[in-house]
Amino acid sequence: MPIRAHCTICSDFFDNDRDVAAIPCGHTFHYLCLVQWFDTAPSRTCPQCRIQVGKRNIITKLFFDVALEEQSPLDPESLQNELDRVKAQLTVKEKEKRDCQSIVNSLRDVLDVRNISIETLQKNLSQMEMLCSTLKKQMKYLEQELEDTKSAKEEARRLRNKLKTVERIETLLHGQRPEVEEMIREMGVGQAAVEQLAIYCISLKKEYENLKESWKSSNDTIEKLRKELFSANHKLQKTLLELEKKVEELKNAHTDLRNADREITSLKKKFRVLQDTTKVPSLSNETLNRLVIESPAPVELLKPKLHRPALNGEIDLNATFDVETPKRQPHKTNPVPAKKIKLDKKSSSVTNLSKALKDTVENCSSDTEDEHLEDLLPAFIRNSILSKRPPVNMLVSQKNAGIVRIGYDGLGTKLINTLQFLLMLNINEITKQSEFA
Repeated sequence: MPIRAHCTICSDFFDNDRDVAAIPCGHTFHYLCLVQWFDTAPSRTCPQCRIQVGKRNIITKLFFDVALEEQSPLDPESLQNELDRVKAQLTVKEKEKRDCQSIVNSLRDVLDVRNISIETLQKNLSQMEMLCSTLKKQMKYLEQELEDTKSAKEEARRLRNKLKTVERIETLLHGQRPEVEEMIREMGVGQAAVEQLAIYCISLKKEYENLKESWKSSNDTIEKLRKELFSANHKLQKTLLELEKKVEELKNAHTDLRNADREITSLKKKFRVLQDTTKVPSLSNETLNRLVIESPAPVELLKPKLHRPALNGEIDLNATFDVETPKRQPHKTNPVPAKKIKLDKKSSSVTNLSKALKDTVENCSSDTEDEHLEDLLPAFIRNSILSKRPPVNMLVSQKNAGIVRIGYDGLGTKLINTLQFLLMLNINEITKQSEFA
């Protein structure tokens, strides 16, 4: 059996890779382990038996003769040494791993703490940035306020100087002589005082020129207003005169209209009385109405019209006046001149007129000719027969049309149908002649 020796210092078996040393006591060790032992131990003693050993007494290298047949590639001592070495390294690595794991855990804890600190610091940083931004804005605002304050102070100083100058100028303009002399004495003597007095003189001259211009403009305005007032008074007087004329014309027009209405009403009554007294049959009445409607007005008959203006020959149709209608006053108007129609001596009574009308109706009903009808009628009725005869139904519809027709020509003038008006006048004359007869 081979001797399996090992070093008591490192506990490894002896092999061919490292030298084996011996000391006088007979114990063997690895040379490197023994040297390290002597260097680190407090005294040079044998690690096994503890006797004193000198460094000179160490046998540095021992040689062992090993048979060749016993040598094999798998040496148990080498394998054991390698195993022990690997186990030792594994133990060291595990220890290092544990140490590293503890370090990692501690570093993780430190990292967590640092992360929390970083978050806190970031929050504080954001708050500080916000605070810094707010402070910057406040600083800008305060700087602007400071600039405004400086400009306001400068403006106040300038205005105080200007106010002082204006007060002095006002003293020069409105003050008494002693006050002006006192102000000049306060200014003192020197170039600055002379310049200030020159400025005051220029200001006084400019103010004087402005006053002259203002006075001239005021005089021009007064003169212009006087002319306008005179023109307005003249126009007002002219307008008042025209208004009085228009009022007078309106009064005359109202009076003429009332008189015309009264005359029309009176003529209607007379015509009704005349119809009742004649007692003509219905056919004769229709014929009479037809003759009244178709009879044209004589040439000599004047048309009713309003009074012309008193002082002016023209009538302004566009002028309007808001005047009150005057109260009714008695006014006698001249009758409208008309051509008197002379009747034959044989027809001097109402009976003869009725007889002539009856003959006319009989001739019309028996289809007499137009030339014979013209011989039977008077001269003022004969002119209406030349026109076309309307149908009987039209005569019936016109029977109750009224005696006097009233209308307007579109320009404010009142018109009266003169045909029936003429017939009523002629009938009135016939009635008077029959009464005298």
